[in-house]
Amino acid sequence: MTYEASDPQTLPAELKVERAETGRRRRLLQQARSAGGLLLAVGLVWLILFITTDGVFVSDRNLINLMRQTSVTAMVALGMLVIIAQGEIDLSVGSFLSLCATVIALMESWAVLPPPFTILAALVLGVIVGLWNGLWVARLGVPAFVTTLGGMLAFRGISLAISGGNTISGIRGDIRFFGEAFITGPPLWLFLAGAMLVAMAPLRRVEARRRPKDLIEVAAGLLAVAALAWMTLSYRGLPMPVALTLVIGGALAYALKNFVWGRHAFAVGGNRTAAKIAGIAVGRQIVLSYVLIGVLTAIAALMFVGRLGAAPPEAGYFLELNAISAVVIGGASLYGGTGTVTGVLLGALLMQSLSNGLSLMNVASAYQNITSGLVLMFAVYLDAVAKRGGVPFLRQ
Repeated sequence: MTYEASDPQTLPAELKVERAETGRRRRLLQQARSAGGLLLAVGLVWLILFITTDGVFVSDRNLINLMRQTSVTAMVALGMLVIIAQGEIDLSVGSFLSLCATVIALMESWAVLPPPFTILAALVLGVIVGLWNGLWVARLGVPAFVTTLGGMLAFRGISLAISGGNTISGIRGDIRFFGEAFITGPPLWLFLAGAMLVAMAPLRRVEARRRPKDLIEVAAGLLAVAALAWMTLSYRGLPMPVALTLVIGGALAYALKNFVWGRHAFAVGGNRTAAKIAGIAVGRQIVLSYVLIGVLTAIAALMFVGRLGAAPPEAGYFLELNAISAVVIGGASLYGGTGTVTGVLLGALLMQSLSNGLSLMNVASAYQNITSGLVLMFAVYLDAVAKRGGVPFLRQ
């Protein structure tokens, strides 16, 4: 007896039940990895940490500190999103942030050139490193894992060589602005109003029959804006690193959705062969993505140095793993072709919340690393399960 798999009426009862169960699992995974699911996960983690830290975690001072810490990881993770969306990887971002921070601190300590030259030098260095990685991957054909692993070792070595393994201080006020400044008064109100308009943007897609997905997305966005307003208005204002991350994240989200470059980035990761046949310059796309993550990492280095007022030799340790974790937890696939900016920002917030909360609980750093590793493994497992249609175990 034979039947057509495409005709559900001819399927055996057992196969119909199996397909229905697979469909339910797939929908559950999609909801868990959506913006609403991630926002719920963040809320649950905050509730647990609120209880375990006797309320210290949700104090104004700690939440502002949490947002500043998250902004550095999130900034790098935004670039990592574009890399992973194209099916590539970058393991060198942590070491490059250390190198860039060292260069910034050295230029500031010498105080020979005005601060704008320091900012320009950091951005140019980001472009150079991005071109270096991108050309090795896209033009010379060296796997991204090997190329960026080599960069991870080389950039860290250069950073230690030029700094002598010492912490470099003497950062001037114009650079510290990127890490210490707060937005207050009318500019803050304008920023929050703009964020609210962005959160309500999905309402434009609601047609005659309102789609629950759009309404849930709008509700989650407005809730996030309300939480941001509560945290900033009850303290000193909106930290500059957070504002920079949100603005760049919004610009990147718009570019990925509306620009040809953004659509091509996901096309390359979805099916590289088909992208080549369609006439997409795959090599150029990959090089541009590495330049982008180089520039964003340079901006993250400016925020990092500005917040600390110095460049320690251990800067950027595990940053690449935290960025990858944020992207995968945010719903992107390591196989390429998917991912959202909102998911990345929430993924970075979730990872940093765990780290911050465990630190407040005086948990040793070794156990914090174990927790981060387990969270990353679980996120990749969910990605693999989603890729094989909701099937939890491989069938040998």
